[in-house]
Amino acid sequence: MGLPMSIIEFIRDRARFYNCPVCGRSLKGCDIQVLSHEEERFQLQVTCAQCQVTFIVVLAIAGGAVEEIEAVEAADAVEAAPAREPISVDEILDLHLYLKNFQGTLKELIHQPENSRG
Repeated sequence: MGLPMSIIEFIRDRARFYNCPVCGRSLKGCDIQVLSHEEERFQLQVTCAQCQVTFIVVLAIAGGAVEEIEAVEAADAVEAAPAREPISVDEILDLHLYLKNFQGTLKELIHQPENSRG
């Protein structure tokens, strides 16, 4: 059930075109681990080589092109993602600080009422 190495190499190569959401520097040389893979959707854990922050990325490859990953342009992958507002750096930092101070189980974290945050 392993992924072809060319896909992981492709993702690592493309990482240089993106910047870390925390330190703002290029993600070139970042550590990438594939957490899950379903058809054209990949859930990746990315660790910035500069500031060591770790975050999760969901990557959708357009048009069933997983077998021909070298031919897919970065713009195609972006177009496959649903149109939503991007997560801001402030939101990521807020979440990081919230989770850093959170004491409890994952179940407790998920089931917290919306107004108890902050």
